Amino acid sequence: MPRVCGRCSALTPRMQRHFARSSGSRATAHRRGHPQVSSFVRLGQGRFQGRGRLDAFDAIDRNFPKRYYVDDWHLPRGIQAGQLVEVTLQSRQFDAYLYLTDTRTRRRKPLLTGLDTRTTGEGFTPDARLVFSVQPQRQYRLRVSSQTPRAQGRYKLTCRIYPASSASFNFFYGFGLVDAAAAVASALVGSPGETVPLEVRSLSNDDWGRHLVNAPALWAQQITGKGVTVAVIDTGVDRTHPDLQPNIWVNSREIAGNGLDDDQNGLVDDVQGWDFVDHDNDPSDTDGHGTHVAGLIAAAQNEMGITGVAPDATLLPIRVLSRQANPADPTGNIALIRGIDYAVQMGAQVINLSLNKGYRYEFELGAALQRANQAGAVVVIAAGNERETGGMVQPSQLAQRAMVSNLGIVVGALDFQRTMTRFSNPAGRIPGPFVVAPGSIMHSTFPAGQLGLLDGTSMATPHVSGIVALMLSANPDLTPAQVYRILTETATPQGITLTP
Repeated sequence: MPRVCGRCSALTPRMQRHFARSSGSRATAHRRGHPQVSSFVRLGQGRFQGRGRLDAFDAIDRNFPKRYYVDDWHLPRGIQAGQLVEVTLQSRQFDAYLYLTDTRTRRRKPLLTGLDTRTTGEGFTPDARLVFSVQPQRQYRLRVSSQTPRAQGRYKLTCRIYPASSASFNFFYGFGLVDAAAAVASALVGSPGETVPLEVRSLSNDDWGRHLVNAPALWAQQITGKGVTVAVIDTGVDRTHPDLQPNIWVNSREIAGNGLDDDQNGLVDDVQGWDFVDHDNDPSDTDGHGTHVAGLIAAAQNEMGITGVAPDATLLPIRVLSRQANPADPTGNIALIRGIDYAVQMGAQVINLSLNKGYRYEFELGAALQRANQAGAVVVIAAGNERETGGMVQPSQLAQRAMVSNLGIVVGALDFQRTMTRFSNPAGRIPGPFVVAPGSIMHSTFPAGQLGLLDGTSMATPHVSGIVALMLSANPDLTPAQVYRILTETATPQGITLTP
């Protein structure tokens, strides 16, 4: 007879059938009060599996107001601090929801959640996944539940244990936090890690991200990104924003408003960039994302608003995204490819791609990145924000492929305490140009002259693009490969913490 908690009455025949079905990996039977705690079965070296069932006899999750049935699971024995744990929940009968708790905390609120890794045509999400690094002084427990109240059905859990990250390349944050002063010093003297004494300018608390990457230390030395063009390939840019207007790119080979293609590049009157969504010469931002990114790169130091990492760099607005656009649509890739080629054609030395997970790495897109690399343009790409919501264990497809091909540097996000954000996609197990930068609650420019806050690796990426502009303003002869090497060699893992 299975054990029951002291408050439970005798088992009914139906409950006996339920516990008989669930025996094996399950350890403790129960009724409403306490979740069942089960254990994995070892399949091989670092591989474990468990099976269970959610139904009306399970405990209710007290962390949420609605009635969600839950099962709890012990992590496999022998796991050590620093090791990587990847857990996948699979079910064909309910929307999978998986989260990690610490048994020492009250009510066991989630430390990390794992949501859908694939979605059916009806929006059904049968799989969930989470990945984390084991921290000392934690007593972890996995909780299996669903995204739909009262959902029931069978499920399978798979757990894989990997060795701890190497000292040089961390699974979550790659080479570490970028350092503008160290990178520029290396660009000037050619010796990674060497720094020169620089005067630090004061900034407001809203510019904490620029402080964290050590950018203000360079401005007093007239290293401000002047003469470097950064292409913002995004939702467009508010070119009239007071913080951005002084740094907006102007096509000197085009005569504004004459209705002619003066520079013979196939685009009429592209005086301040181009819109590859609506196919016109007005790359204005109707979403806010691109304007926010632009401000973090190169908002002018004008005693108002914010200051960008490279406050004198030139911003080239290129619109390839809209609020309504579905990035999985093939036309999205076409607009992005044309945007990259246009940035190269117009002489951009840096290309900022704060894009989401929807872009597929196809041959044509890879060829566009290759053309940018051959032209000497440094490509900086967001890692993506799907660690929790999509169970990502590496950067988004575009970022990952560019990274392993050395066609771009990929950027994850941390907060003001140097803690990796829970949304930031990890660097993964394959070493490549991957660094982290501030990306949580970032204050920057919004359309119509406004300022606002956004989160995401999209906000971390422009910090690195700005640093690249500073490096190239100090040493214009750097190649993309040299930039990627310097950024990774001068990045520091010191002080970075992980959640959970």
